Amino acid sequence: MAMCAFSIGAFNTSASAQSASTVTVISSSVESQFPDGMTFKLDVESELRIDDVRVIFEIGDRGSMQYAYLELDQTNRPLVNGELFRRTNSRDRYIPPGTMLKYWFEITTENGSTTLTEAEHFRFDDARFVWDEVTLGAVTILYHGPVRTRAERLAEAAVESLGIMGPVTGADIETPIVMTLYNNNAEMIEAVVSRSLASSRELITEGQAFDAESVVLVLAGRSDIGTATHEMTHILVARAAGTSGAVPLWLNEGLAEFGNLDKTVSYERFLEWAEGTDRLIPLKSLRSFPGDPNLTLVAYGQGRSAVKFMIDEYGEAKMAELLTTLGTGVGIDTALDTVYGFGIDGLENLWRDSIGADPYVEATPGPSPTPAAEPTPTYKLLTAPPQSSNPDSETNDDVIPTQPPDPTPAPVAENESSGGFCSSPVEGSVDGTSSAWLLIVVGLAAGGRYRAHKSRN
Repeated sequence: MAMCAFSIGAFNTSASAQSASTVTVISSSVESQFPDGMTFKLDVESELRIDDVRVIFEIGDRGSMQYAYLELDQTNRPLVNGELFRRTNSRDRYIPPGTMLKYWFEITTENGSTTLTEAEHFRFDDARFVWDEVTLGAVTILYHGPVRTRAERLAEAAVESLGIMGPVTGADIETPIVMTLYNNNAEMIEAVVSRSLASSRELITEGQAFDAESVVLVLAGRSDIGTATHEMTHILVARAAGTSGAVPLWLNEGLAEFGNLDKTVSYERFLEWAEGTDRLIPLKSLRSFPGDPNLTLVAYGQGRSAVKFMIDEYGEAKMAELLTTLGTGVGIDTALDTVYGFGIDGLENLWRDSIGADPYVEATPGPSPTPAAEPTPTYKLLTAPPQSSNPDSETNDDVIPTQPPDPTPAPVAENESSGGFCSSPVEGSVDGTSSAWLLIVVGLAAGGRYRAHKSRN
């Protein structure tokens, strides 16, 4: 059945029912059948024939409402039954599990009168499991199985990260955030936004954030603290910059890593390697991740280092002001100049100077030399199947290069946590799907540094 969407304000949900005495609502409901979809039902009594019934609903904070018409059975009138199955298992209709929906029904009879039901709220949970929950402050962790201790620890870390990143981003930290915790990749793979078959074979998603729905999906494991706090920071950045803000990749990921409570030193090693081999990437060029996994880790190291420099040197309030300024719709160069007094090139060289790197020199256009033939690096998949009976077990599906990019080898990360990186956000669909940030494993072994740090304290 076709689905329609329209902007909030196009329909008055508080309008009083007309000729309400002709229609009596017996029951209304919605049931999750995730990952396939959800079913809306409405039972009413009406002496008049009903022309149509449509369900109208809002998904999270997407900023639009959608509606669709129920199929009606009027053979037993005055009892009329309506039902609609709304699919969510395609990319353009995807709704992440844990999303809050607000819905109501509009009933139109043959004489043209309409009746609106009261608005109700519904959390669209993954129907494959029976969920328990832990709520701490603005954070709710959904979990299933004997992992309550892990869920409680995750909630504590999330609240701690909110306290740190709230002032840094200037974002609202009171609006609830829901995290759904999956025990292994077999559970997780059915829940994330659909990806290509090739991508699904080669990568494992550790986390995914949906800013418009304030939802995070997390894969349980030794890196779940880092995954959760990294992804949650993406939500805060989106809240701070608003729908008009274009936050560049280096800043978004740099802030997410700044908010990561389970930081890995591997990014620092790759940053040092890039500095020593002249592989630093100009910040203004970091609009997407490089194709080389080594350079992707360099990009993360650069983003985190540049953000830390900005906060250490100029303070948290300036960073929050920068995100607010980006929210007005201006570009990063203008926003930096407005807030800090220098543009992206000025930041580049100030940051490079702070780490002892050479200044950035714009390349002079000229004829492109014919590249020498080089062997194409090959990749292999290293898989350690997750253990569903023990969510504390290590879960790694790593994509690593079997050859270094050149005779100067890249550093090898060992025994480090939070070994993932976010993909570019999944763009909004015609159905209103928000940006989604994916955390995927790229070759760093998981560790337990956050837990060790907490125990020492």
